[in-house]
Amino acid sequence: MFPSASLDALMHGVLPKVAETAVGMPGGAEDIKTGISVLFFVLAIPVVVVLFFVLRFIYNATIGEKRKTTLKEDYKKEAESYEKAGKYVSAARVYETKLGDLKKAAALYEKGTDYKKAASLYDLRGDTEKAKEMYEKDGNIEDSAGVSIREGEFEDAAKLYDKAGKKRDAAQLMERAGRRLAAVRAYREAGDYRNAARLLEDEGMPKEAAEMFGLSLGDKQPDPANIKDFYAYAFKLEQAGNTEKALEVYQRIDKADPTYKDVRERLQTLNPTPEVVEDLEGKTTIRSFIRSGSMDPKNSIKLWLHILKNLQEAYTQGRGFGLLAPDNIAVDSANKITFLNRPPSSAYVAPEKTKGSEPDVRADVYSMGVILYEMLTGSLDGLGATRVADLVHDLPEWLDELVIRCIRKVREDRYQNIEEIFADIKALSKGKKESGS
Repeated sequence: MFPSASLDALMHGVLPKVAETAVGMPGGAEDIKTGISVLFFVLAIPVVVVLFFVLRFIYNATIGEKRKTTLKEDYKKEAESYEKAGKYVSAARVYETKLGDLKKAAALYEKGTDYKKAASLYDLRGDTEKAKEMYEKDGNIEDSAGVSIREGEFEDAAKLYDKAGKKRDAAQLMERAGRRLAAVRAYREAGDYRNAARLLEDEGMPKEAAEMFGLSLGDKQPDPANIKDFYAYAFKLEQAGNTEKALEVYQRIDKADPTYKDVRERLQTLNPTPEVVEDLEGKTTIRSFIRSGSMDPKNSIKLWLHILKNLQEAYTQGRGFGLLAPDNIAVDSANKITFLNRPPSSAYVAPEKTKGSEPDVRADVYSMGVILYEMLTGSLDGLGATRVADLVHDLPEWLDELVIRCIRKVREDRYQNIEEIFADIKALSKGKKESGS
């Protein structure tokens, strides 16, 4: 700021001279007056600001501080009055919002049974044990468990989730806490059998793991959507030494999809039936003929008809139905046929048998039709979807029709007995010869 002496000089000395100089200039004097007013206004602003802060400081240091102390005392008296009257929650609100005493407020919220609010304040202050206690009293188990998780107390959190009926969450926390067997129990109670099986396997308990995995499949049957799980189940059973159960599961898979992975090889490995040790020296199974690729259509149908004739004789000796497959039929050098009683792969099993119906001769007709298809084509690829005539060159049409009628899904649509097959072959082959085909 200018000293007052300098300012007077400016007013009485310099400015009049400026005014005199400006005489005769349009509006000159008026402009100078306006400029002086603006200058004084600008110089006054800092003075006003400084004065404001000085007065504010004096007020806060005296009257304001005194008023603040008075208000705090008033709030404390208000809170004590509420507390004395048994209005603990109201007292707690005053301590929390007006006095900032969270410790006292939390205790009063607890005393007033507002456990939720008490829990949040205890939690805010870092008193985790009291916070968990209050959350539990409020019935908020999850928040109580959340405090334990935050503190790394996974086992305590698991127990709280278990208490709340949240078994899967409890299992996961038990697993994080390193309590694997306790986690297994919780997973099982939650119906999460696969995770339970996984932990049992990790613990070196393959038998229990396989049984647990089996529970996850329930009463389902293998289908394209779950066949992978059934295979895993069978493999676990096999690894655990439960070969009988593994064999049963592999057979169920084979019925759904006989081409799935190595199911057939597994069946052959796990099927120690008495026929396996039967003396087959000098005999060859139909499977071996098929694998050799040495069978042409003429020899195939000739051998197939020979098998049918022997099958008729076997029925008179009490031969059972539904056991035919290339691995179960052997022939020696004298063309003697031997039928083995091994459980066949499901590819050769009649559809009605898989639905629980008792097999009869029509089931064997179906099996023989599948065997003939494989003898003619060398594999089961396309069975039921592709005609033999489309796969084998120069195959007589009547032979293709014979196969089709044997493997029809509805047993009433098949040949009803072996005699019908022989009669139809005679009629079909005769008809084709007469027509010149």
